[in-house]
Amino acid sequence: MEQLGIVRKIRENNALVEIRRISGCGGNCGCCAASCDVKSVTVYLKNNIGAKEGDLVEIKASTKKVLKYTFIAYMIPFIMLIVGIVLGVNYFQSVGLENYEIYGFGVGMLLLAISYLIIKLIDRYLNKKGEIILEMTRVLN
Repeated sequence: MEQLGIVRKIRENNALVEIRRISGCGGNCGCCAASCDVKSVTVYLKNNIGAKEGDLVEIKASTKKVLKYTFIAYMIPFIMLIVGIVLGVNYFQSVGLENYEIYGFGVGMLLLAISYLIIKLIDRYLNKKGEIILEMTRVLN
């Protein structure tokens, strides 16, 4: 995965880079007149290429890592929600509660909240591990 970014600030061996997010239509909204607002994201990246403030840089990300983190961010909460609902409904139905669907949904929401805590722990672990997702590869101007 390749993207372009503009170096906004240099701090020690890190660069604050503004990366323009790529929209679903490619960001060329003049062709569809949808007036899409393409937002940018700023991140700190290691400045191994000697970029300076204002430089346009190429940023690469491993597709495998992006897919791994996307799975963690989206599928873990989804799976926990579904598992919580199914287990909750089955349990409360077997106990004989009248509104077992509502209680099952509550268990699903509880497991969804727990999944976000799990994701936060995974994020801290990966940050301590020092796994790099994005890296600047070259200065373009």
